[in-house]
Amino acid sequence: MYPALLKELLRNRSALTGLILLALVMCAATLGHVWFPGDPWDMVGTPMLWPGEDPANPLGTDIMGRDMATGLVSGAKVSLLIGLVSTLISAVVGITFGALGGFYRGWIDAFLMRVTELFQTVPQFVLAVVLVAIFKPSVATATFAIGIVSWPPTARLVRSEFLLLREREFIQAARTLGMGDGRLILTQILPNALPPVIVIAALNIATAIQTEAALSFLGLGDPNVMSWGTIIGNGREQVVDAWYICGLPGIAIVIIVLAFSLLGEGLNDTLNPHLKER
Repeated sequence: MYPALLKELLRNRSALTGLILLALVMCAATLGHVWFPGDPWDMVGTPMLWPGEDPANPLGTDIMGRDMATGLVSGAKVSLLIGLVSTLISAVVGITFGALGGFYRGWIDAFLMRVTELFQTVPQFVLAVVLVAIFKPSVATATFAIGIVSWPPTARLVRSEFLLLREREFIQAARTLGMGDGRLILTQILPNALPPVIVIAALNIATAIQTEAALSFLGLGDPNVMSWGTIIGNGREQVVDAWYICGLPGIAIVIIVLAFSLLGEGLNDTLNPHLKER
């Protein structure tokens, strides 16, 4: 299944473009310290050096003389870490709520959906800001906050898939063979409900990265970690005189969000049989 899926993705131009962009970002995150070693907080040069002005700092320096390239590499690690882990949290919570509600229906479904609606009544970003502000700002806090506010769409999607799949003939046959609820959910229904969840997960990663950048821009990021949002926040007062301080991390955010968005679009085209002949 997986080799066939990868083959289909490589044939899809959107997915292929997204994979290439994602590979570049991951390469920068994992190998960037080899090219740009050092602490991103260290002041290593003259403040506000423009990109290309000094070979020692090829992407310039910020208002404190910190190397922009080192900061961007550090930000790539933070963005990928928070995006992936928060999406995993969101997927686990959303799948649990959606699977239980769609499978058992009745009062269990009604209760779980009311909880889901309660989370949806408050804008996701506002709730994330409140959660991070209540607890000490850190990478762990931001990751948890983003994950815990972004699960409702996944829950609703999984619920709708379970409501459709639980009435299929193969599920009735499995019941006849004496298969229990837990085994039915985990081995029969959930694997068939995962394709749209994979698609929405790719899009959720992009949203999570944007949310983390916004939190860091507002000063709610980890004060000990250099992220793209932190760089933009620190350089916003110099946006006229040194636009590259905000522009370079902004471009990086656009690239990684575009990568996951294109990958999600490609996954949707590949996993959705109704779109394969489009």
